[in-house]
Amino acid sequence: MNNKINIPEFEVSEFNRAFKDVIETKFNYVRIKGEISEIKTATKGQIYLILKDKNSILSGVIWDQKKKYLDINPELGLEIIATGKITTWSRFKTTYQIDIDKIEIAGEGALLKLVEERKKRLQKKGYFDLDKKKSIPFLPSRIGIITSPTGSVVYDIINRVNDRFPMPLDIWPVSVQGIDAVYDITQAITGFNEKIENKPDVIIIARGGGSTEDLMAFNDEDLAIKVFESKIPIVSAIGHETDTTIIDLVSDLRASTPTAAAEKVIPVKYEIEEKIKNFSFKLDNKLRFKIESIKDNFEYLNKTLKAPNFIINLYNSKIIETFKKLEFSIKNKLNLINLNFKSIGKSISSPDSLIKIKQISIIEISKNLENNINERYLNYNNNLKSNIRLLNSNSISANLKKGYSILTNKQKIIKSIKGTRINTSIKAKLKDGSLDLDIKKIN
Repeated sequence: MNNKINIPEFEVSEFNRAFKDVIETKFNYVRIKGEISEIKTATKGQIYLILKDKNSILSGVIWDQKKKYLDINPELGLEIIATGKITTWSRFKTTYQIDIDKIEIAGEGALLKLVEERKKRLQKKGYFDLDKKKSIPFLPSRIGIITSPTGSVVYDIINRVNDRFPMPLDIWPVSVQGIDAVYDITQAITGFNEKIENKPDVIIIARGGGSTEDLMAFNDEDLAIKVFESKIPIVSAIGHETDTTIIDLVSDLRASTPTAAAEKVIPVKYEIEEKIKNFSFKLDNKLRFKIESIKDNFEYLNKTLKAPNFIINLYNSKIIETFKKLEFSIKNKLNLINLNFKSIGKSISSPDSLIKIKQISIIEISKNLENNINERYLNYNNNLKSNIRLLNSNSISANLKKGYSILTNKQKIIKSIKGTRINTSIKAKLKDGSLDLDIKKIN
């Protein structure tokens, strides 16, 4: 009985308040290490999670107003150190939890393990395949830049672009570290892709160097998918040259630094201008050579080829000559046949039958001769027509109709600029007339 008297007696509410005072006083702020085994976001924005180790679990909550202060995003399977205050709740059942103010990765090894697991998943899905990467335009008309509005990164890119080839730049300011970074960068990619006017031809995502934890936003799986699905090619420039994030592997082109990204995207204006000048010079020389060659061909044709009527008369003369030869051959053949008739008539008493035979033979020979004459005439005639067409196609008037022109100086064809002088007049003959030209400049 005395023992009962010494044992304190509480009502339920009274005891819970006492318990709450003890727990929250003794364990004001604590650091709890554990793996996130469950996670859920409520409609009002708060995040409920379960921390576990080998033997026990502990409930935790991240209130909506505190999420923006977190450096990393809580994820399932992530081993963390949660800093916060232990609170109790006893309205329906007695529980206690940690109200989380800060989350840290429990060692870089745990973080790297998480990143490697994500890489393996994305690689299996083909997000790193080279044949799926979009090509970067040679000379974009506009560049979109996703980066922090403060710091040296954005100025490094702007200055490098202006040094190489000044062009329009669209800066989309975002957080590049912390829990809001993934959301901001994702929205920026979506915003650039949905633009109707002034849509960039390429996007650069950039930030300076940092620790593995600082760069965790760029190892986010959802962000990697958004980069992969972008219709606009994306160049990543995250951290230093030794830093490689998942975004670097998914992007269409990876640059070691933000400055290097600008160099990969923008050519040097002076170099392009020099290439254009050299190309124009070579093209001009080729055109000059081609024109001179055409002029030489014209002159050669004028000197070596006669008028079409001359060629026609020449072939007509050949045809007449051929007819005369054929006629002479036929007469000789007929004379020979008559002589044979006479000799046969002398040797036989009744030559009628032989005469008839020879007459038939003469008719056949005449037909063969006639066919031969016609065939030869057609061959000569076809050759004549073909040569006439060839002459006409290469005549001066035909070439003028094709768009060429003939330049003359005092009725002499100009073959080279050496045959001209400044402040002199020349004549250009075209298909439908001629032009009087004054030379003002010789290049």
